[in-house]
Amino acid sequence: MDISKNWNEILNVLSSGKKSNRFFSIATVDQNGNPHVTPIGHVYFRDDMTGYYFDAFSKAMPKNFEANNRICLMAVNSSTLFWLKSLFKGKFGSAPAVRLFGEVGEVRDATEEEIDKLKKSISITSNLKGHKLLWSDLTRVRDMKFTDFSPATYPVMCESLWQ
Repeated sequence: MDISKNWNEILNVLSSGKKSNRFFSIATVDQNGNPHVTPIGHVYFRDDMTGYYFDAFSKAMPKNFEANNRICLMAVNSSTLFWLKSLFKGKFGSAPAVRLFGEVGEVRDATEEEIDKLKKSISITSNLKGHKLLWSDLTRVRDMKFTDFSPATYPVMCESLWQ
């Protein structure tokens, strides 16, 4: 399947996954070939099959990127209401999950626009103790470029999706 032709649907799945989970799973591979999955909460996507994430807490990912900058990002809509409705109807009204394959770039300083977008997304927690502990130093990002995707499909219930 062509990622560019499906990008709008992919963005819908990513949005649903973010709303229901608050993070995306990003898989990398270490120097021994072992997979490593990291939950990353502050991931943003663009209309051109690219995105970026705030690179702050993971120790393994930057080390893994020294040998291999390939990633797999996964989003899952785990909303209970979404799943109950789908199970009741016997089909999914929209895709339940998607995997994106691509590469990350070098770490760079976030732009003011990127920092503003982050601040807006975390503003609801600004008066909480953990807010400053977790998010006061998010100033560096990595760009991601996606080249392929793989939707999660379930027999029969996903037949009308990804056409």
